[in-house]
Amino acid sequence: KAGDPGSRGAGDISYVARYMKGSIDGLGASGRGAHAPGETINLKEFPQLIQRAALLIYRLTHTD
Repeated sequence: KAGDPGSRGAGDISYVARYMKGSIDGLGASGRGAHAPGETINLKEFPQLIQRAALLIYRLTHTD
């Protein structure tokens, strides 16, 4: 289930998206204190995130 976009910060892709034909963001783990001392990451999400990324890569590279 997708998270609420309003509860997220700006994606790193937003800094270069205007120079690219296409881009994607939102594949990373959740956490708190983004890019600051004491930042945390939810490591329990990694199995699902890895599967999601693998499926995306597979579908992008196996277009029939």
